[in-house]
Amino acid sequence: MVPYGLGLLALLLFLGVFPPTAPWSDRFLVPLVALGGGLFLLGQRQAGWGLGLLLLGLGDLAWTWEEVRGLPRGLGLEFPYLFGYAALTWSLLRLPPSPPRLSLLLLPLGLWGLAIALRPGLGLDRIYILWDALLLLLILPRLEPLFSQGFQGGRALLGVGFLLFLVGDMAYAFLAAGEGYPTGHPVHLLWTLGYAFLALGVAEAQGANRPFLHPALALGGLFLMPAALTQEPTPWGVRFLALYGGLVGGLGLLYAVHLEWRRTEEQGKRWTHFLEALARLSPSVTQTLSPEAVLLGALEAARHLLPQAVGLEVRGRRGLVGERTPHSLPIPLNGDSAYLFLKEPSPESIPPGFLSLLGERIKQVLKQVEWGTLALTDPLTGLLNRRGLEAELPKLLALARRYQAPVSVVLLDIDHFKRVNDTYGHPVGDEVLKLLGRILQASTRREDLAVRYGGEEFLLLLYGADRQAAKEVVERIRYRFRTQRVEPIPYPLTLSAGIAGGEVPEGEEVLEEWILRADYALLRAKETGRDRVTLA
Repeated sequence: MVPYGLGLLALLLFLGVFPPTAPWSDRFLVPLVALGGGLFLLGQRQAGWGLGLLLLGLGDLAWTWEEVRGLPRGLGLEFPYLFGYAALTWSLLRLPPSPPRLSLLLLPLGLWGLAIALRPGLGLDRIYILWDALLLLLILPRLEPLFSQGFQGGRALLGVGFLLFLVGDMAYAFLAAGEGYPTGHPVHLLWTLGYAFLALGVAEAQGANRPFLHPALALGGLFLMPAALTQEPTPWGVRFLALYGGLVGGLGLLYAVHLEWRRTEEQGKRWTHFLEALARLSPSVTQTLSPEAVLLGALEAARHLLPQAVGLEVRGRRGLVGERTPHSLPIPLNGDSAYLFLKEPSPESIPPGFLSLLGERIKQVLKQVEWGTLALTDPLTGLLNRRGLEAELPKLLALARRYQAPVSVVLLDIDHFKRVNDTYGHPVGDEVLKLLGRILQASTRREDLAVRYGGEEFLLLLYGADRQAAKEVVERIRYRFRTQRVEPIPYPLTLSAGIAGGEVPEGEEVLEEWILRADYALLRAKETGRDRVTLA
């Protein structure tokens, strides 16, 4: 919308400055711009703003009619102005405010307007000047978001339009209370641009921000204010009003643009850190393959863009890291219910595409975890297979050497397992293997390794356990295995075990030697009658 208005604004400025056309511009172009802006906003379904500008345009036409016909100013033709001011006030009140801080630098303009309202000889204009001061007080908290919440081009144009309109009214009142207002005075340019910027600002408020065009238009309007009102025969009071409004407004707008540039730069860095963290979110054989580790890494990545993030949950996998809070954001995850929990609602809008990227990466890495788990675990028992042992053994060794903790190696074998398969069939044998797998998982800690070593043979590497402690763990496992039944086997199931190690391992070669020694100890246990534990 804004680019199409540039040519029209240039034409309006030329007609307003060119002396032969300045009176005609004052009498007719000002109300026509207001009427056109009002009708345009009504077409955009901005009823309050559109009605306000439309009524102000009708008031300006009534004023032109009085001046052209030489009629005395009457109260009856003031109603469009009064209702127009009321509509603009109501529309302004509907805009969300912020506590004013930097925008308070414009407060002296309102005080100056109050001082003008006290001058004698204003008549009905005194009402409008007081109302202008009220509108200025209302616009200040509506301009503060430009500094605190990010530069909004539509809001900037709206604020500049209001400022031009209000300063134009105050300058007109100052002139009218003195030697009188000469038709065609440059003051009318402020009304013209004020109406135009109001219409453009409201129309652009819901549109895309134009990082160059919006600030350029707003700064151009603020520059015009002192340029138009510092010429002869303008009184010094009006010149000061225009200089202060243009200078403070322009510097404030430049500062808002600077803050937005800083925010954009910081947002770019945060996006870079977020994407780098997502790229690192890839499991490998040197990491723990678990959904919790993936979600924890994803949560840390999300905090680069949303520092308020305190929890992440994928309900389909029963995975939760961090904490649940009442403030959550749904993450698209192709069927799974996933949520990012925030400590408090984000004061900024959620970056577009952030949740989709996060969900897509979580889905990819969880799929990698599934593949890795299938490759490194035994599908029947859920324990590690030999490939999984090769991947996890260096981590156990590094942990033991770092804390100088002993490691015991245990080899377990189900007694008479071939008889079970031959008598009751392989499905029953599989149930026996599953039972032992569940017992081993329940009897070991996170630091331990439980491995299906082959057939009915199982390997345990117990972290922080000497051989006596390892024997106690094995006896508990044998007791639980013996006391649980697998239908239709009528007799208790037993285990034989061999234990080796129980010291701090110096390297992988030592652990591999302990596995061989535990295998020899298991062989001796079977040769001496089965259902027993032998120490190497």
